[in-house]
Amino acid sequence: MIITICSSAVFVKEAYDIKQKLENKGHKVLVYPNEVEINGKKINVLKYHQMREKNLTDNLLKLKSELIRKHFDNIKKGDAILVLNLDKKGIEGYIGGNTFLEMGLAYYLKKKIFMWKNIPKELPYYEEIIALNPIMINKNIEKIK
Repeated sequence: MIITICSSAVFVKEAYDIKQKLENKGHKVLVYPNEVEINGKKINVLKYHQMREKNLTDNLLKLKSELIRKHFDNIKKGDAILVLNLDKKGIEGYIGGNTFLEMGLAYYLKKKIFMWKNIPKELPYYEEIIALNPIMINKNIEKIK
């Protein structure tokens, strides 16, 4: 199965760790690109989060736009997505705006949606996420089939 991992950009390292585990199980796994090119300059995606905290520059907006587009391409190529909803901002199982967009696209494209952890009920879009019929795996990659 081709699986695209979707998560907050903060969790890039964890996404690559999960990618390795899924590949060891025979899956092909797509994640955020390591770098993107903006105005002829290669930008390391792992530094994305650090840049974001400083200020919202034109280059940062271009980077974010390019990441969204490339990740949408990955979702289209895959059979399923794995939402790596780790803890962030004091919310267990956090799902941010980009990940929610990616889930909506996966649903529209009729891809399976696997959730790493349970969906936090305090999210303002909890009902919409439930309506996408995600499959809860509770950190168990053996449930991805």
